[in-house]
Amino acid sequence: MADVAPVAQRSTTPPTDDRDYVIRVEDLQVRFHTQIGEVRALNGVSFGIPRGKVLGVVGESGCGKSITGLSIMQLVPHPGRIVAGEVWFREKKDDQPKNLLSYDRHSNEMHQIRGKNISMIFQEPMTSLNPCYTVGNQIMEAILLHQTPRAEEARAHTIEILRKVGMPNPERIFGSYPHQLSGGMRQRAMIAMALSCTPVLLIADEPTTALDVTTEAQILDLMRDLQAEIGMSIMFVTHNLGVVAQTCDDVVVMYLGRVVERASVDEIFYEPKHPYTVALLRSIPHLGSRRKEHLEVIQGTIPDPYATVSGCPFHPRCPSAVAGLCDRLAPVETAIEGSPRHTVRCHLYPGSTVETVAN
Repeated sequence: MADVAPVAQRSTTPPTDDRDYVIRVEDLQVRFHTQIGEVRALNGVSFGIPRGKVLGVVGESGCGKSITGLSIMQLVPHPGRIVAGEVWFREKKDDQPKNLLSYDRHSNEMHQIRGKNISMIFQEPMTSLNPCYTVGNQIMEAILLHQTPRAEEARAHTIEILRKVGMPNPERIFGSYPHQLSGGMRQRAMIAMALSCTPVLLIADEPTTALDVTTEAQILDLMRDLQAEIGMSIMFVTHNLGVVAQTCDDVVVMYLGRVVERASVDEIFYEPKHPYTVALLRSIPHLGSRRKEHLEVIQGTIPDPYATVSGCPFHPRCPSAVAGLCDRLAPVETAIEGSPRHTVRCHLYPGSTVETVAN
């Protein structure tokens, strides 16, 4: 399983900011050491999720979205390793932030935080749910661990949360096995499991993947209602920009393990700055477009994960790349003038100074 640096090497001084963040990720770096080379999965990822808000994390497959969520919970699979960075968590507004990476991944502190304070809806419910146990027993496990040791109370709470997520006949579903449920019902069961202990932060990793559009709409409505009722924050990992527009307050755009742009959802859709963000928005269909109009595509392909790309990681595919600059020097994160919370990593914007020679 994943490992982290010794506790002594982890910062205990939280960053200062005027917003009430539930989670602050600072310079997160993850490496996978394999027999054929090193994969630099995350290369200095930084962002924050304000209390009660929804953050969308978007990008193409392989950009590091899911690994970011797993890193927050210290669940990066073997042979992955968190080599640098901090993850600051604050359960309540007046609490002192805690650096989650200062804890051992097997410590009691992390076991108490996982499931109780931070929960995760994994990408594929059929492989995330244990086929050998009933849905009810799997949801009860977290309730017995974090809320009550009494089985009767845990059972009643499980049935109530199944009813809350819209399960028909929750008493029957409680005793059903995952293979006896449809895809939409399994996804609802995963949501029920994640929300069973009313977490402060929910990490939803592609929660509507492979669902039909009707079921997807129902799941999104359910998550919005439960988020408003519980008051939790959500990190919504997806490649679907339509879902982002419906559900998110802020957006982080990732490419090759880096955050290339972050802003409010309105700024991302109406004033995108990074060429990659612009290309993503142009590659989705729009209402009112002509029937035979071709969708724009992002030229080129994502580099091999074992390759090292010099300069800006997007420059081989960027139509605005400047020869001798973008292919040699990597830009740092720059605030957009007039919108200090809108940042971008691109040499096209003033103040983007040189950070490094290679990613």
